[in-house]
Amino acid sequence: MIKQFTFRKRMAATLVASACGFCLAPSVSMAAEADIAKLLDSLEKELATLKAQAAKPAPESATAGGKAVALSSTDGITIYGRVDLVVENSNDGKVARNVLQNISSRIGFKGERKLTDGLTGLMQIETGVAPDDSAQSKTFASRNSFVGLRSQSLGSLIAGTHDMPFKKLEGTASPMWGSAEAMEILLHGKGTARVVATMNDLHTRQKNVVQYWSPKFSNIEVKLAYAPDEVNGAAGTQRKPVYGASVEFDNKMWNVGLATETQKKFTATNGDMTGLKATAGMKRGAATFGVGYSKLDNNSGKKTNNWLIAGSYEFGPTILKANCGKSSESSSGAQDGLKMFGVELDYPLDKYTTLYGYYTTITNEANARGRFEAGDNKYSPVAGDDPRALGIGVRYNF
Repeated sequence: MIKQFTFRKRMAATLVASACGFCLAPSVSMAAEADIAKLLDSLEKELATLKAQAAKPAPESATAGGKAVALSSTDGITIYGRVDLVVENSNDGKVARNVLQNISSRIGFKGERKLTDGLTGLMQIETGVAPDDSAQSKTFASRNSFVGLRSQSLGSLIAGTHDMPFKKLEGTASPMWGSAEAMEILLHGKGTARVVATMNDLHTRQKNVVQYWSPKFSNIEVKLAYAPDEVNGAAGTQRKPVYGASVEFDNKMWNVGLATETQKKFTATNGDMTGLKATAGMKRGAATFGVGYSKLDNNSGKKTNNWLIAGSYEFGPTILKANCGKSSESSSGAQDGLKMFGVELDYPLDKYTTLYGYYTTITNEANARGRFEAGDNKYSPVAGDDPRALGIGVRYNF
């Protein structure tokens, strides 16, 4: 555009000067041409300035009342998640199957906004997805989803849906993936709850929960949780709130923790479902080792004592893992106890992608019906049968 204007400027100056030449002396005609050229030069510069201003991007903020008003009110939203699928051969003790297992794949959105020098706003919305079968995808915000505040000196306070402290306490006692993961089945009581209706498992992702997480002091963190039971208070109804707490020490080498959870008035006789859990372990060089123990009690005549041992060892890029554990009978002579064993091999392909395989078994007593819980496809054995599974999968984190 500027080049076209320059050409037109020269032509105009020449034409005007030529016209003057018919009426004026040649010297006057030349002076007129010079004056016209200067005027057009000035117009050309103004045009270039206007063009440069028009090319500038719109400002990121506008001024109102003397203050800057941000066009965006969010510091940033992070999209994250995991896709974890396993080709698995499983046997419930009677029937063998080949299945594609989805292992807790999820997608989430989380954000932080600095409010003051020491206070940050938090939010997270996380949803379970099933890449192999969309019908098994969960409802929106089905996983840990909350809003909260974090203070550098006082800790964090959140409200929404979140795993209870009892479930979150793992230390180094739960390294396994896929169907080989045993803490959920043994220490959290899912194996026992399948045959004892008056006992609930404490693998709890609690709705309508308020949680407090302390800042770490000398590698110690405390978590507290309370979930009110939102019944309407009609005649004959009882409120059944849930309480939980944990304290954990972890200095990246040694870890030890203690957690408790109470589900008030769980049984028909108003017995509280309670759990006490302890973990301890270490990380040293290429090796990790962890132990876990839990006592689950419905305070109505049923309780179990459960333990778990686990470890891992890195040699080169490969990680070997193993675990074994046991849940006791819920009462003397009930014959509903179970044992579990698993071994796993992980091969990281890069920072985000891991190829892994596992073999795992559950040994049920005569009345027990423990099963693998991690995948979407769950097959329930007949009481006393012993399920086993062999799987090869890929976990991709993003």
